[in-house]
Amino acid sequence: MNFDNYIFDFDGTLADTTLCHVYATEQAFKELNLKNPGKEEILSAQSQPLEEGLRSLTSIGIDEEKVELFIRAYHKYYSQYEIHNIKEFAGISEMLQLLHNKKKNIFVISSNETAVVTRQLDYLGLNRFIKDALGLHIKELRKPHYKILQSIIQNNHLNQGRTVYIGDTKHDVKSASLSDIRSCVVTWGAQSAHDLLQENPYYVVNEPEEIFTII
Repeated sequence: MNFDNYIFDFDGTLADTTLCHVYATEQAFKELNLKNPGKEEILSAQSQPLEEGLRSLTSIGIDEEKVELFIRAYHKYYSQYEIHNIKEFAGISEMLQLLHNKKKNIFVISSNETAVVTRQLDYLGLNRFIKDALGLHIKELRKPHYKILQSIIQNNHLNQGRTVYIGDTKHDVKSASLSDIRSCVVTWGAQSAHDLLQENPYYVVNEPEEIFTII
């Protein structure tokens, strides 16, 4: 295995949080008196950062104040709905157990609040494998995803040449590139393999167990 440090995106990589995302988006639209785009449209924008997804889902222009209000409402509703509405993807626990047994350092990042992702990892029983998990602070909900990745690298003094970031979207590939580490994408998350390959990730895996043969 080529790396010592494995950083995983949470949503769409380790766990299926689709129900939470759809519910939080619909409720945030309702709170802001915006037209509900519907489940299919919400899912089509799921791979985008939250702010970009919002703009793509509205047929009218949306100002900065409403963007801020939407993001706060989204996180509020997400945290209300998260537990009991997420599930681990098949094979994740086994994959993390094997990495842990091989003394690899495992980290998790999320574009949700740190308290939320920590709670989710605990609920799924995955926290026992994780050295550190990091998300957003309530005062910085618009912080770009790549900065969360850079923060966990810096906070844990990780050797970038021995670190890989595993995610499920093109934005995860970009985040890894901006952080000077290798990228790996999984094809069971928010985007198809065809879309992911357009971003030229370093590794592509179709099943959790493939991580051991590829990276």
